[in-house]
Amino acid sequence: MGTYPQRTMAGRIRRTLTLAVAGATGLGLAVLGPVAPGEAVTPGQQYQPVRQFVVDGDNDVAVNPATGDVYVAESVFNRVKRYSSSGALLGSVDVGEADGIDVGPQGHVYLADYDGVTVFTPDLANRAYFPHEIVGLTDVAVTPSGEVYATDVVGSRVFHYTPTGEVIRSWGSPGSADGQLSSPQTIAVAPNGDVYVGERWNNRVSRFSGTGTFLGKWGQLGTGPGSFHWPRGLSVDAQGNVYVADYADGAAQGGRVQVFTGTGGYLTSIGAFNAAPFGSYGPRGVDVDASGRVHVISRVASLGNAVTTFAPFAPGPVGTGKASVVKPSGAVKLQGRKLRIAVKCAKGTTCTGTLTVLVKGKAVTKPKAYSIKPGKTKVVTAKATGPGRKVLRKKAVTKAVVTVYGGQRKIKIRR
Repeated sequence: MGTYPQRTMAGRIRRTLTLAVAGATGLGLAVLGPVAPGEAVTPGQQYQPVRQFVVDGDNDVAVNPATGDVYVAESVFNRVKRYSSSGALLGSVDVGEADGIDVGPQGHVYLADYDGVTVFTPDLANRAYFPHEIVGLTDVAVTPSGEVYATDVVGSRVFHYTPTGEVIRSWGSPGSADGQLSSPQTIAVAPNGDVYVGERWNNRVSRFSGTGTFLGKWGQLGTGPGSFHWPRGLSVDAQGNVYVADYADGAAQGGRVQVFTGTGGYLTSIGAFNAAPFGSYGPRGVDVDASGRVHVISRVASLGNAVTTFAPFAPGPVGTGKASVVKPSGAVKLQGRKLRIAVKCAKGTTCTGTLTVLVKGKAVTKPKAYSIKPGKTKVVTAKATGPGRKVLRKKAVTKAVVTVYGGQRKIKIRR
């Protein structure tokens, strides 16, 4: 773990308590399989809960990508707790103040401990510590090389440390101008090294380079997409998308997890204010693993504090009747961005649904709604997306699949 100064503070006793607890506490939505590489988040991506278990923690959550172990920060008695992927309590350790948490290289656990950063071995049995010049650390983020970034809520700054705890630099000052911070509560680092900071009173996310250069910001007070009611937790996935736990303090109850591109473009949300899946309790912390599964800590009605894991999913097709794609006489011609495809409705019931064209399992057109009378054939015009058009123009002829409600057909598309 490197060499750090040992922690000594008058009037504060730090002790390690490792617990071996038999029996899982999981609620049994599902046992997660191994992590597999995730795909890029698409606008409007939907998520469904696949696992949930009760935890004795309420402040933040981090997942070890190698073992699946889940670490939570518990702020009432100031402890860090370790759970297995099935929800069994594996260990607990007392700390000075349990704020933001992250898992770094070799599975070491990093905790923003208010007046410093505490680093634990994965089993929580051993710890090291490097102090902060003033009290006020709220969250911590660790790079693959072991460098550490931490938010300081008192000075409205970000601190950047070496893997052994020396301060490299700091930046920020109180305010709402570009590059300034107001009550920075949470922090995350992207694969490209960009640093994201969630600000409570500015209700925004600010983006910096790894050396502190201001790169952009987004958000304001509100309940619409891209607005916040206290961005309390941050995480970044392998593609550089940013996940924000929008806690929703004050009048707006419930909260949600919003997902953005690395530059702040809104993609989708998990939940809505005062609605499922968080109800009247907002998410407090968020972590996302390499497969795109999103782990959220929040209070759950009738259960108490829990970690819920959400996985991306594609909803099943919706429609009526039974439609089929008419076999084209040759390759379908791409005309600008348009593809004209004949669809036939079987007798009996009006056919409704959406037509989508896929190449290698990925949509290259926007879903196109249709309505066709029983026994009739209709030409449906689908429009290629920007990336989809590039795919369709790479080759003279591209193999594709057209899906409708009731069936699908392989076709060839000529550029």
